Amino acid sequence: MTLPASGQISASDIANEFGYTHNPETKLGSYRTTNGQGNFPVSFGALQFNSIDAQTGGSVPTSGEIKFSDFYSTKLQTVVNFYGSGRGGNRLVAKDRYDAGGSNDVNVVGNYRTRPTNSSGTKVHIHVNQTIGSEKTRVEHCALRTGSWNSSTTLQVDVGGSGRIGGAGGDGGDGGTPFSPGDGTSGTSGLGIQYNPTTVNVASGGVITAGFGGGGGGGGAYDTDKEATRTASGGGGGGGAGIPAGEGGAAGTGSSHNANGGPGNDGNVSEGGAGGGGASNDGEAVSAGGGAGGDAAQAAQEGGTGTGGEGSTYGGGDPGSAGAAIRRNTGFTVNVNIASSGSVNGVQNATTVL
Repeated sequence: MTLPASGQISASDIANEFGYTHNPETKLGSYRTTNGQGNFPVSFGALQFNSIDAQTGGSVPTSGEIKFSDFYSTKLQTVVNFYGSGRGGNRLVAKDRYDAGGSNDVNVVGNYRTRPTNSSGTKVHIHVNQTIGSEKTRVEHCALRTGSWNSSTTLQVDVGGSGRIGGAGGDGGDGGTPFSPGDGTSGTSGLGIQYNPTTVNVASGGVITAGFGGGGGGGGAYDTDKEATRTASGGGGGGGAGIPAGEGGAAGTGSSHNANGGPGNDGNVSEGGAGGGGASNDGEAVSAGGGAGGDAAQAAQEGGTGTGGEGSTYGGGDPGSAGAAIRRNTGFTVNVNIASSGSVNGVQNATTVL
């Protein structure tokens, strides 16, 4: 629990918060440095702590005189490790990693104790400096969820300069064959907030992004007259940007004279793929290209409409919608701070977190 702001404070109160420096007793002077983490400032990934109680502006000194009153209103600081090598992944929950409690899961600033089972009254930093992606499922599904924490926890998500949290990109729709082109699928979401309130800090170079929708498949066409019947199949839609990116839709097939459009291009982490081109069957039946996949610069596009002569034409498939950069449970407060050259791509106030 956070130590009192005034009045009497004892060595055992401090030891219960930060851990015993010389079990079964504690010495105030020892808190000026750490137990095996080196002298302050100490770093965990891209986060630096200048004292045992804070990143900056802490009240516990790291040299010189130290007093009981220096510990007024201080609290234990912990760091959930999504920053180290191999600590990224897909569809992760920060509270699950905290509860796992291993030395590679949670760091306790000062290292005089293990992480408390109950996080109430402590400050928890969910530090992301690796890549965390999602899955191609529902738009509400998030790459990283905070999970639910004990009341009175101070929760902060810190995305470092190499950190990327991103929803999955939607797949492009298949081209018309030549009829009924496919729709693009929707992207999923980046960060899901399940604790109220939560602060989100995005450092320069860090990214939180939605997964963007796939483009619609291109429409086919056919033409019929007394001499011949001609058909043309549409191009596939481009995949949406995301982690993982969406795949391009398949080209339409089955047209006469091999007048088939091209496949859509896959998206990548930051850009949607281009739609595959259409095809012409002697200029009488002309299929359309697929729509481009979505990204931060533009939404996914509808597939084009094929054109025929005396026969029918078919419109393109619908584009998939984007997920959200940040989702939250209804009514929750989320404070987002974005440094210069940091990025949050997509809406930040969507509700429902899965």
